[in-house]
Amino acid sequence: MKTSSQKFEHPTNEKLHVAHSQKSGLSILTPEELAEWDTLVETSQQCSIFCKSWWLKAACDDVRVLGYFESGELIAGIPLHYERRMGLRMCRMPMLTQTMGVVIAPLPGKKVTVESRETNILNVFAEHLSQEPIFIQAFHPSSQNWLPFFWRGFTQTTHYTYVLEDLESMERLWMGMDSERRSNIRKARRLGLRTTECSPEVVFNASKATFERQGRRNPYPLEYLRRLYEAARARDAGVCLAAEDQDGTVHAAVFFIWDSKRGYNLAGGHVPSLGTSGGATLLMWSMLEYAAARTAVFDFEGSMARQVEASFRSFGGRRVPYNRIVKMPNWLRICLCAVGKVQL
Repeated sequence: MKTSSQKFEHPTNEKLHVAHSQKSGLSILTPEELAEWDTLVETSQQCSIFCKSWWLKAACDDVRVLGYFESGELIAGIPLHYERRMGLRMCRMPMLTQTMGVVIAPLPGKKVTVESRETNILNVFAEHLSQEPIFIQAFHPSSQNWLPFFWRGFTQTTHYTYVLEDLESMERLWMGMDSERRSNIRKARRLGLRTTECSPEVVFNASKATFERQGRRNPYPLEYLRRLYEAARARDAGVCLAAEDQDGTVHAAVFFIWDSKRGYNLAGGHVPSLGTSGGATLLMWSMLEYAAARTAVFDFEGSMARQVEASFRSFGGRRVPYNRIVKMPNWLRICLCAVGKVQL
C-alpha cells in the first residue's frame, strides 16, 4: 500500500477536510463523520467505550479522530488527545481512559492477507504520528501488532489488566474467587453492609481517601469525574455504587461503566479506617453482579500496582497484556519519569 509522505501539521488542519466521497489516506474526521466512526468502533475487534465519540467529548472537551479512508470509506482511525504540561505539548491519554490506539474495521480475506493489510494501515498511522514530539497511548488488548510503530522509533511497555469473561454463571465466579474474598463478603453481610447507587461525589471522596493514605493526590478533579458520569449515565452506560452500613456510612465506592462488550471498574476507593469491614470486597462482588446483567466481560481496569494487582487477581480473573506505545526524546523521558509527571 502506498503511504503519504505529506507532513501532518496539526490534528485540526482544515486542509485535511475534503469531500467525503473523494477521501483517501489520512484525514481528521468532521463532526458529521463521527456517526460513521462510532459504527467503525462498534464493529471493530478493538471495540472500546473509550473510543466512542460521546466518551471523547466528555473526556477530551472536543473530539479529534484521525481517520484513514480508502475511496471514501472509513477503514481505520485513532483518537488524539492533546495536553500541555510543563510547557510541552503532548499527545497522550485523557484521565480515566484505559485504552485508545488504532481502530481498524474488520478486514476480509485469508490470514496472510489480513495481517499484511493491517500492517500497511498501521504503518500509515505510525509514519504520521512519528512527527509528534511526544506521543503516549495505551492500545487495546486486541491490538498486539505494534511493529510499524517500532520501525518508526516508538517504544513499547507491556501493561496488564485482569478480566472476567464468564459472567453468565455467578456461582462459577463465586467458586473461582480466593476463599479470603468470599469470607470478606460474608463478613460484610453479617455487619449489615449493603450496596446502593450513589453520586460521583461519594466516589470521589472514597478515591481521595485512598490516595491520601498513600501520600498521593487524587489524579482527577471532581468536576471531571462528574462530567464522565453524567455522559455515561445519559446513555445508560455508567453508574456509581457504594457499600454502606446501616447508619449510612460509606465504606467504599466505585464508578462503573460498560457497553455491550465490556464493563470497566473505572474509579473509586475505600475509607482506610473502615478497611477491615469487607465493604470493598462486597462492593466488587455487587459490581460483578451488576455487570453480568449488562455486558459480556468485566475488566478490572489496570492492575500494575503491586497491591492492586494482588487484590484483582484474587477474584479469579485472567491476566491480559496490552501495549503502551511511547515516543519522546530520551532526555525528556528520563526527566519526566524522575519527577513522576508522566506514566510510561
